[in-house]
Amino acid sequence: MKSSPVFMLALPLALCTGLFAASGAGPAEKAPKPSATSASTTTSYLITNDDLSGEAATSATFFTIGSGGALENPARVTLGGKGIGGGYFNAARVNFLESSTEACAYASVSGSSVIGAVDIQTEQDIGNFAGSSTDTAFDNGIGLANNGTYLYASFTTSDTIATFAVLPGCSLNFLGDISALGLQSGNVKGMAIHGNILVVAYGDGSIESFNVSAGIPVSNGDLQNATGYPESLFPVGVDITQDGHYAIFGDQATYTNVEVSDISSGKLTQTVLYNVGNGGNSASVYLSPDETLLYIANTGDGRVTAAFFNATTGKVTPGCTSAPLKKFDNTWTFLDNPVTELNTGTGSVLYVAEWGNPSTIAMVNVTSSGGTCTLTEATGSPVEDPNSTSLLSIGVYPPRQF
Repeated sequence: MKSSPVFMLALPLALCTGLFAASGAGPAEKAPKPSATSASTTTSYLITNDDLSGEAATSATFFTIGSGGALENPARVTLGGKGIGGGYFNAARVNFLESSTEACAYASVSGSSVIGAVDIQTEQDIGNFAGSSTDTAFDNGIGLANNGTYLYASFTTSDTIATFAVLPGCSLNFLGDISALGLQSGNVKGMAIHGNILVVAYGDGSIESFNVSAGIPVSNGDLQNATGYPESLFPVGVDITQDGHYAIFGDQATYTNVEVSDISSGKLTQTVLYNVGNGGNSASVYLSPDETLLYIANTGDGRVTAAFFNATTGKVTPGCTSAPLKKFDNTWTFLDNPVTELNTGTGSVLYVAEWGNPSTIAMVNVTSSGGTCTLTEATGSPVEDPNSTSLLSIGVYPPRQF
C-alpha cells in the first residue's frame, strides 16, 4: 500500500512560524461603510486569507480591482482567531456567497478551527462559527465550498467535513459533520461543489463524491482510486464545469498532469488522465469563466500553465506555460490558488497567490486565439499583501458563476 504524499502540499508549522512577521506596518482598517439593501455592487475585490499564526489575530485583506486588473487600496479586516501560517496549497480557504440580498466572504481561521464571516458591502467581520467540538484543523487548514444554501468545511486534523446552513446576514448555523477518509486513509485536500454534488480529492490517490441535497453529505458509493494512482499521481485540486458534467482534478505530480471524471450521472466515473506540460506540479486548478482554458499553478518551478479544455467532451490538451514568475525562490517559494479578474471570457488577468516573506500576488495577462495562448506576467506584478507572510488562498468577488 502506498503512503499518502506530502510533497508540495503542506508546510511544516515550524517553518511557517520562522517566517512569520507581524503586519502592524500595513494600512489601517477601513471604517464600516453604510449598510447596503442589496448585494449588488460596482466594486470588484480580490480578497486574501492572510493566515497569520503569531500573536495578532489573523485577517483578510480587501484589494479593490482597478483598471487593467490593478490591485489597489489594500484594507485589513481582522478576523477573531489565529491562522496556521501554512497547510494544503490547493484547499480554497476563501469562499464567497452572492445573492440579491447578500454579499458574503468566508475565510478559514484554521488555528482556532472556526470559519470567519465578513459582510463584503461593509467590509466588516460579523463573527466566527465553529463546527462540533471535535472539528479541528490546526495541522493543515480548512477548505471551503458552498452551493448557496449550505457551506461545507473540511477540517484536516479531525478528518471531517462539517455542514453549515447559510443564514441571513452571512451568519452560519452548524448542522453536523461526517468522517471523510480516502482509500489509503488520506484526508480531504481539495473539494468543489455543483448543485447537489460535492466532489473531494483525498491526496492519497483516491476521490469520492457526496449527495448534499439534504444538507449533510451522503456518499454516492463511488470512492475509488484515480487513473493516475498507479503512476504515483495523486489528485488534490478540484474544479467542476458550469453544467456539472465534468469534475477536473489537479494532480500532485512531477509534471503537469490533470484528470477528468464524467459526473453527469450524479457520481464519479473513472478519470481520464492527461499530461499537458512539463511545469512542476499541478495541484491547483481553475477553469476560465468561458471554460476554454484550465489554469494550473506549477508550484514546483514557479510557473503557471493554461491548458485547452473542451467543455463538450471533457478533453484537455496542451496550451501554454509562463516563464518563472518574478522573485520565485527569492522572496517567495510556493505558488497557489489561480483565480481570474473577470467572470467572463478567459478572465483577462490571472491572479496567483505567492507564499513568502513578504507574500505577494502575481498578475498574469492571458491571451488566447486560434488554438494558441500566451501567459505573460504584468509589469506591475507582483503586488505585496501587506498583511501576510503566509499567503496561500485568494478569491475574486463577484465570483465566477459556476
